[in-house]
Amino acid sequence: MAMQAVANRPVGPKVLRIGLIQGDKIIEERIIRKRETVTVGSSEKNHFVVSAPGLSSRFELFQLVGNDYVLNFTDQMRGRVGLAGGVKVLDELRSSGGARKANGYYQVKLSDNSRGKVEIGGTTLLFQFVVPPPVQPRPQLPAAVVGGFIAGIDWLFTAFVMFSFMTHFGFIIYLENADWPVEPGIATVPDRIAELIFNEPEPPQPEQEVEVSDEVTDEVAEEAAEEVADSTPSPSPSRNEPSSSNSSSSSADDSARLAVEQAQAQVEQMLLGALGGADGAFQDVLAGGAVTGNAEDVMATAEGVGVATSAEGGTLRERGGGGRVGSATSGLGGLQARQGAQQQQTEGTQIVERVIRGRVNSGALEEESGSGVFDPNIVTRQIRARIRAIQTCYERELRNNPTLAGRVLVRFTIQPTGTVSGATATENSTGSPAVATCVVSTISRFRFNPGPEGGAVTFAYPFVFAPQN
Repeated sequence: MAMQAVANRPVGPKVLRIGLIQGDKIIEERIIRKRETVTVGSSEKNHFVVSAPGLSSRFELFQLVGNDYVLNFTDQMRGRVGLAGGVKVLDELRSSGGARKANGYYQVKLSDNSRGKVEIGGTTLLFQFVVPPPVQPRPQLPAAVVGGFIAGIDWLFTAFVMFSFMTHFGFIIYLENADWPVEPGIATVPDRIAELIFNEPEPPQPEQEVEVSDEVTDEVAEEAAEEVADSTPSPSPSRNEPSSSNSSSSSADDSARLAVEQAQAQVEQMLLGALGGADGAFQDVLAGGAVTGNAEDVMATAEGVGVATSAEGGTLRERGGGGRVGSATSGLGGLQARQGAQQQQTEGTQIVERVIRGRVNSGALEEESGSGVFDPNIVTRQIRARIRAIQTCYERELRNNPTLAGRVLVRFTIQPTGTVSGATATENSTGSPAVATCVVSTISRFRFNPGPEGGAVTFAYPFVFAPQN
């Protein structure tokens, strides 16, 4: 054991052992294992942090010069040091010249047997040279701990967990792949039949209306053809014409053509009864030019409809309470005015619907409150970007009231999420609740991204409405 202790004893120069005392208590003790310059001062980079009047932030108290230490001390420091010639007081070394003066402080060379103390303000440093103690070995963990992760596994518990996992996982796979019988019901109905049951059939397409003139022409043509076929005697064959099937076919074609011509003549006579003459019913309708008004009001001006008795027209039938209307004297191209003027009426100018326009001016911010922080310019840009939607609310009511104008003040709150809540119209001088309701509904749909920071913010913005023309 003695030989082992000697072998572990460090070989080399002695090292400094320094203790720091404040108020008769040792507050720190350190062994400077590496021979290096030891500094003191107010900086945290020093070996010892010491604050004293006249002491710089970094002062080399024990300076290493070559392999020897030199003690540096100033006029404000007190203490004593043991040298080869005995114990010396620092004041004595300064006055007797035993210490060398350099750069505002004094230097004394120390040996490996030197010891002493240095007082710096209210702090005392005790020092001596000692043999460096042996390096303590690093603590070793027990073998059971060093064995690693595998050695610490509880295999019984691990096996139980794996078995439970495999059992549950296998049961889920079985449930997914099992072919379970399905009871007959609505779920078993084929998709094609289900569509016929649950989907409503498409409504039938409305039949196209057939013009009255076509129906009258077809019916009259058919009736006239039958009458002509019954009343027209079959022509006797001529000597020069052969009595064959060809003559019969040509006679039938002539009869059919004659029936169609008579039907067309009757239709023209019926139309001429309504159109012909200076006092015809359609003449009354077209007397003022192009028809651009209400059809019911225009047709009410017609004084009657007559049935033509010839190709030139006929006497019109009287309307209830009216006198004789007149007779048609011209064909389809002879339309005249009701007043009897012989000039041809020209078509009137086209009526263009008047476009209603309004102006919307968004004023400046009138109120801002709340616990959050939000830039009002963002709100102004959002409102101006969607001002067309607000203008639409005003123009919709402006069509009903061309003099509608006024001011609407909307108060709304922007939540931290960017949504708008609590939008209300606190002022409405337009006299139209619909305008205010529409503007409030439009602003309620605004979204601000990002929203206010720190809470909700409430704003009040005015909108001034006025017609453009």
